[in-house]
Amino acid sequence: MRQGFSRQQRRVTASLYLILSTVMALLASQVYLSAYYEAILLPALLTPIFFALGLLRWQVNSHLQYDPAALTALICLGGFLLLQPETLSGFTHWHFAGLFYPLVAFYLLPNAASLALSLLLLSGLLTFRLDRLGLEEQLLFCFQYLLLVILAWHYGLSSRLKTQKLELLTGEDAVTGLLNAEHLQSRLTAEVARSRATQRPLALLLIEFHQYPQVVEELGQASADRFLQEAGKIALQTCRTGDEAYRMDDLTLLLLLPNTTINGALVLRERLYHQLLHQVICELGPLDTTITPLLLQPGEKPEELWQRIGESCYHSLSERVDDQLEDHP
Repeated sequence: MRQGFSRQQRRVTASLYLILSTVMALLASQVYLSAYYEAILLPALLTPIFFALGLLRWQVNSHLQYDPAALTALICLGGFLLLQPETLSGFTHWHFAGLFYPLVAFYLLPNAASLALSLLLLSGLLTFRLDRLGLEEQLLFCFQYLLLVILAWHYGLSSRLKTQKLELLTGEDAVTGLLNAEHLQSRLTAEVARSRATQRPLALLLIEFHQYPQVVEELGQASADRFLQEAGKIALQTCRTGDEAYRMDDLTLLLLLPNTTINGALVLRERLYHQLLHQVICELGPLDTTITPLLLQPGEKPEELWQRIGESCYHSLSERVDDQLEDHP
């Protein structure tokens, strides 16, 4: 379902570029028929650019945090709004068309980049378009423009919060499609109870990807998400009937293995490790991953098992060591 939504969102973005291309083509035709040849250059140049961006995004999605196609489209659109000559027609008062720029920007890019581009365009409009207007008209335009920026910003934040809330309700991680940590805690309680009742073993595999923070820092969140998506897909394919795969935290996946001894967990660990090494591509170098097997101990409570899971993670161990060093300089 999430892949379908992503494809639909990509098609909507592509349609937006194609609509902009059509608008530019119609504008170029209109100014040509009106014999206002000075105004034909920019729409004639931007028509194939927006058309190419639309075709590109229709076929291929971007895995980068800041989509190059979106940046190109917004820069071109901003340049058009600043430099396109006005005619006697009312619809060519381009500073009014600029009011829609924040809405497009916040749809195509993350909030920070959208805000920066929107404010940059506002300063350009004040310099190149509104300098001939009176102070009251300039203030009114700024108020309208900033109001739309605030509304678009609020919409972006509310959409993100709704996504997080939906993730909690469904128990599914939005990035990997695996079950999330909140669902894992409830499942641990049930599996520990079942293990005690049936006298069957319960094993787990902790899968840590140590390069994840570096991927986020150097390549962006989108690349890091794609990295985890590939790993999560392989982990899910490795699961047997009855096994469950979870995303425990930012860089850790967990496989819950009912009716599995420590030897069975070790066999599964080796199989998963080799598949990850051969199939997951990390753009920063060879994959650096650790897979730790755990087994439910006799008499161990769910909360004790959960604590032991957290303490068994290498990245949490390094954090605890750093905290101890800070406490005892």
